[in-house]
Amino acid sequence: MKFFFTFLSLITLSSSFREGFIQEYDEKVKEAYSEYLVTEHYNPDYDYGLKLVKGLIDGEIRYGFCFYSENSRDYYVRVSYNNQNYKIDATSRGDIQAVALDLKEGDTFSILVYSSRSDVVESLGKFKNIQIMSKSDFNQVEDKNLGRGKGSQLSSLKADFEFNQEWFYLTAFLILVACGVIIFVYYRRRQGLFNKEIRSQNVFNFREFISSNFDASQSQVYNEADYEVIEEGDYSKESGVENEEETYFEKHYAWARDEDETSGFDLNGYLQSKGFVTEYRILSEDEKNLIMLELMRLKDEKRITRDEYLEETAKLWKK
Repeated sequence: MKFFFTFLSLITLSSSFREGFIQEYDEKVKEAYSEYLVTEHYNPDYDYGLKLVKGLIDGEIRYGFCFYSENSRDYYVRVSYNNQNYKIDATSRGDIQAVALDLKEGDTFSILVYSSRSDVVESLGKFKNIQIMSKSDFNQVEDKNLGRGKGSQLSSLKADFEFNQEWFYLTAFLILVACGVIIFVYYRRRQGLFNKEIRSQNVFNFREFISSNFDASQSQVYNEADYEVIEEGDYSKESGVENEEETYFEKHYAWARDEDETSGFDLNGYLQSKGFVTEYRILSEDEKNLIMLELMRLKDEKRITRDEYLEETAKLWKK
């Protein structure tokens, strides 16, 4: 007895929901169309219902339909138009309320109801190969329903393409596994980037570059006989004009006289004030790189000379 009442309650709720859904659609149709006709399919032997509407919206012939299923997701609907199937926005249950479709006069379309379990189309002859009538033909029809004629947004037809999330995730997983296997094989065989010889090819060695520059500057010997000592030029007392060659040299190469001189900048004290440890041999490579950046900045700002920069850099990277 309890089972009977439960079953009866479910039927009552389903019937109530169906009536409310259809009544809501009827109200939308009445609001949108100025005049319209209704073709309805509902049979107690079927667990779904279908209603077709055609009429005038803003002076144009429009078609719409409403689909309802007793059981959620038992069916899905497609619109066949120009030899291609399209889908319409539906609720989470699979029900549809399309007030007006975006179709052209004179074209033919069909409303196809498929079973979700077998993907077999239902036999609904009067909803297949529907030719969109002209406005003059519609005006000749009698017993039309009158609406408010406020218009409605057209329901667009969407390409019937289903994105399968499960296949997407499975494909992504297989790609990741394949990449992992390839990386593991290269790692075990010490190939590619896992080969030290390959990693060291065409790589700039900063330590060797600094050492070679410093060694070259230390090994360079200047002989007094190799160059001529030029005494400081004096001004011409009569004309007050500097020696032209001296003026050009000072104007364009003013830095040359000070290149071998020290700046007098307390580099060691400066680095310590910045929080750096100046006992370079105990520092890590990352810490040395930070000091290197600071030395480069000081040289660019001309707070230390090039010789001081090279000398301190050699101390920094000395093994």
